[in-house]
Amino acid sequence: MPQVQKTIADIQYRNYHIPTLAHGERIPIQRDRGLPAGGEHIFTEADYVDGREELDYEVPDLPLRNISDAAEIQRLARLNRLLDRLVTGSSIATAQLKSALTPQQYAEYLESTTAPQHFSELIYGDGMPSELRDYNRKLKAADFQKAKYEKMASMASSGRAKYRYGVVSRALDKAEHLYEAALERLSEIWGVASPAEQQTLQHWMDREIDLDAGPDSKLGIDVDSIPRVRGSKSRNALDSGLPKLNQSLKRRECQLAAVSAAASALAFEAAEEPVMSGEKLEQFRARLKKMRDSWQTE
Repeated sequence: MPQVQKTIADIQYRNYHIPTLAHGERIPIQRDRGLPAGGEHIFTEADYVDGREELDYEVPDLPLRNISDAAEIQRLARLNRLLDRLVTGSSIATAQLKSALTPQQYAEYLESTTAPQHFSELIYGDGMPSELRDYNRKLKAADFQKAKYEKMASMASSGRAKYRYGVVSRALDKAEHLYEAALERLSEIWGVASPAEQQTLQHWMDREIDLDAGPDSKLGIDVDSIPRVRGSKSRNALDSGLPKLNQSLKRRECQLAAVSAAASALAFEAAEEPVMSGEKLEQFRARLKKMRDSWQTE
């Protein structure tokens, strides 16, 4: 059971954790310490601001059932074989899962695959808002033009290419114009969005969108100060971290939870089900919705 719990926790971390990525790299915790003699410091999870906390997983302190029914013994054996496969990363057939679970357990498993399992699914589960896709296209065009200018300027300064007077400066002007157009588009998006919609959009940005700050705004029309959408590959993104939200990982998580719950119900006298019943699932969804509504109205 501890291995099953750890495997579920590993999947959840891979799928729902939002890494903190500054300029495409994880952010180390600033500590005052010298390098080890003769080499560089080797970073571990504990060295990063978003480092994962290691947990201990224990065998349930519950009495085992005295199973005399041959059918139950066979079903528990099937469930344990499925757990072994899932823990080792192997896939299982739908028919195998359906035959090992009761009809109610299988129905709850199916419902769990479409229900939110983590708060990050509510924020990022529907994908990037369509308005930001339009902004992203404009921003990518500006980045492309800026890269073109930098290449021209480098070749001109090194003597590898010669351009007519004003060509290089016009390339920079065009890049700045495109950045300005992109920021204007973002201002339009923010201007028509409700406070709740702005909050949702803000979760997708790499920095605070302080368009109302006037001259005190930290946003600008250059490559460093223009906001970027999370998931950006740009080295200028201040925080590009996104959860994975892979459906295959989620399905495996739900399979592990369902099979573990079914095995526990057979093996132990009074096991706490790691998978939610229909009523508990609805309560969980309601709590998530309440949390989402609260941060949208802040």
